[in-house]
Amino acid sequence: MKKLSGILIITLINTGLVISQTTINLTWVGQSTFLMSTGDGVRVLMDPVNPNMAKAEVPDIIDLVTISHEHGDHNYTTLAKGNPTIVHGLTGSEFAKVDATFKGIPFRTVGSYHDNQGGSQRGKNAIFVFELPGLKVVHLGDLGHVLNESQVSAIGTADILLIPVGTGPTIDLQSAVEIIRQLKPRVVIPMHYTPANAPAGGFRLGTVEDFIKAVGTAYDVKYSGHSETFIAGKLPSKTTIMVMKTSE
Repeated sequence: MKKLSGILIITLINTGLVISQTTINLTWVGQSTFLMSTGDGVRVLMDPVNPNMAKAEVPDIIDLVTISHEHGDHNYTTLAKGNPTIVHGLTGSEFAKVDATFKGIPFRTVGSYHDNQGGSQRGKNAIFVFELPGLKVVHLGDLGHVLNESQVSAIGTADILLIPVGTGPTIDLQSAVEIIRQLKPRVVIPMHYTPANAPAGGFRLGTVEDFIKAVGTAYDVKYSGHSETFIAGKLPSKTTIMVMKTSE
């Protein structure tokens, strides 16, 4: 596997492909792990979870792995088959400041924290922003606080927002609702919570139903399957909470 990280800006360029990204498929593997497959066959694995911490399996050959922070439920690169390029959002205790293009997919990071105390409790966290043509996908990692004005400006308006809702070591429910208001996404996909079908015992996070109750009637709610396809220009006109199933 190829690893890329650093304090300076990272640039990945593949000049052999010209890709028009208008369609993506998102699969929720579990925890904060998503597989994003583009219409041109590029596969991106976000925050791969250790299968000892949550049931997870990714049969596909992966091209790119992104890691928001170095906790075991987010950085298990062995989950990715093949010989992917691996991009870490942090370098040691510092932000890696990623600004990259991989096989036609521009993506970058926005620095944030795993807690609301400037990282003093749980460290730093990198938000990954994927700027596909007509589809901006934002993975918040283990964000622990409401965004400040600079972070909101750096991220911009999201089309699809992957947001932790299980509270505990990440944002509380009120903060999750506020971040949705800040980023104005068309689709919100909850992550980092304990699914209803999770085995008993072990570390438990909050449920997605708690999050939906906190949201109230402000947004539409759709219960989806394990995967969902999104097409640029054909997203819901009203912000929609899309609750996905894991592979369990």
